Amino acid sequence: MPQIPDGGLRGNGSTDDHLWKHGLDYRDAVVVWVGPAKYFEQQEAEESGDAGRLRVRPERTIMIGPDASGRLLTFILELPDHHEESHVVTGWPSTIGEQSRYHQPGGRMRRT
Repeated sequence: MPQIPDGGLRGNGSTDDHLWKHGLDYRDAVVVWVGPAKYFEQQEAEESGDAGRLRVRPERTIMIGPDASGRLLTFILELPDHHEESHVVTGWPSTIGEQSRYHQPGGRMRRT
């Protein structure tokens, strides 16, 4: 079950660089966080060479949600140990697969 960042978001110069490469900025992440975003576990391929095995990254979560115009955006967030602000690592306009994931049942939503 993915964790949901409830302490707000923070970024830094490195975050801005990653976001600008995808035509976004930190404010886009905040708009998605405030809106009806869904959160999913971040998984990555294991380095053990075992094809098809994924491991969950519990310190990170994927946030997918609409911006002010309704366009779906995806952000990777690094979660704090406590109820502090989560760090925006990077983000991009959602792929077709991420859009489908957002519209399907599943994921978690933050209570507002």
